[in-house]
Amino acid sequence: MLDDLDLSELRRVPRVSYYFRYRLHRRDFHNLRVQDRLRGHYTAKPLYGRLTPQGRVDRSAGYNGDVAALFVPIEAQTVHDASLILTHIDPQHITLATGRRNWPAIRGAAEHGIREMLAGSVDPVTI
Repeated sequence: MLDDLDLSELRRVPRVSYYFRYRLHRRDFHNLRVQDRLRGHYTAKPLYGRLTPQGRVDRSAGYNGDVAALFVPIEAQTVHDASLILTHIDPQHITLATGRRNWPAIRGAAEHGIREMLAGSVDPVTI
């Protein structure tokens, strides 16, 4: 269960820290229900289109439509039970007309990708 995991350990998993460069907290995660059954918790973020030559995020590139999602199944015992999923939506759906991130669309894309992974039609990125 998510509350029993040391989320700071996620920063030590290279694949996770590559996409989620900030410390994750319980409040960053949302419930994922499939057919009214809690399957786990996830967090998601949109990705920028490129990195600088120094390996930093180049925010001037804008979002490219890729969404990284981290899924922790309800039965997880360690952070290594988590799955990283990369999915994609139309880049125009990442932000609202105001320029703010469109969190319902971002979370919707993440949930869709996680459900596909749970159904066996998409493989998670190994963490």
